[in-house]
Amino acid sequence: MTISVQAIRFHQKQEDVALYVTVLPAGQILAQCKVDCFREDTPWGYQRPLTRARLKQVSAFLRQEEGLLPTSILLCIRRPDRAGFEVKGQAGPAGEWGELVIPAAVTLWVVDGQHRLFGIQRAFTKDRLKWAKAYPLPVTILEGIEDYAEMRCFHVVNTRQKGVPTDIVDRHLVSMREVEGVGLIETMGERSYLRARATEIADFLRKSPESPWFGAVWIPGEKRGSRHLIGQHSLVASLQPVLRDDFVRRLSDLEVAQLLVNYWSALKARWPGAFAEPQQSSIQKAWGVCALHMLFPAVLDVCRESKDFSSEAMYEIFAEMRLSTLFWHREHGHPLTRERSPRFLRALVQHLTEELPRPRLRRI
Repeated sequence: MTISVQAIRFHQKQEDVALYVTVLPAGQILAQCKVDCFREDTPWGYQRPLTRARLKQVSAFLRQEEGLLPTSILLCIRRPDRAGFEVKGQAGPAGEWGELVIPAAVTLWVVDGQHRLFGIQRAFTKDRLKWAKAYPLPVTILEGIEDYAEMRCFHVVNTRQKGVPTDIVDRHLVSMREVEGVGLIETMGERSYLRARATEIADFLRKSPESPWFGAVWIPGEKRGSRHLIGQHSLVASLQPVLRDDFVRRLSDLEVAQLLVNYWSALKARWPGAFAEPQQSSIQKAWGVCALHMLFPAVLDVCRESKDFSSEAMYEIFAEMRLSTLFWHREHGHPLTRERSPRFLRALVQHLTEELPRPRLRRI
């Protein structure tokens, strides 16, 4: 079917390239669009193949969440194809409004938004969301360029736009958890829920005067200074494995945060030199923090034997470890504290675990 819809037309830098802004039902776009994917037989294709998981995610978003997709789908009418446009009036100082007519024989090439489009298609074809076929989408249509310029446009849109910084996403998840509670697990998944918890706990560590992290965590919107030893997201990411521990899961955010204050206070008391010169030590850098947080559940297991989780009890545990301050030195320390790969991180955690006091088995 021919598409006939009210639209605004305008031009930017190139007078021979028109842009139309309008709203179209998803089903109408899908009936007339194509995606120029790269394949062995189409080496000039530029789009990535559709990802089933993302299509499911879009469908679930429509069915179970807010279902708002306000970002414009970017389509292209390639030369020599053209649309018809009957001007009806001026639309502000730079555009004009009128009737946009796209013949059925004209292909609408999807430049940006293919997963949104085909996720909606999945919603009404596989997931029985019949109303999704009429779901209105904001659309921008480029007219007057060829396939190479279209590929260039895709490249610019997908490589030069900057995503939301990870530390800001942390903040979004905290706000969502405040509103949704554990319901956030259903809407965003357990990983996002744990990330929200970790952000709250990181806030406690950086704000608590008795914490070795007091004032040492750089957060978004704050000018980074010499006192900052780690970024918010690095600390948050390091805490997520902690929150997967079965014992820690049953504790409140405040209880976990207080245990971590005790933990880091004990570490500081055990290796004061590493904390006195933090720039020369890996103990408060992302690598060391990640390893020590992976060690944290094992230390809690030792504390549970004596039912004592104080910083003094944790210090006694660390005192039995045969490691000096030099172990943590960034240049002259143990090789495992200076390498940067998942394999070496696991080896470092294993090394630290083996240094912990052995469990006392009362009866076998």
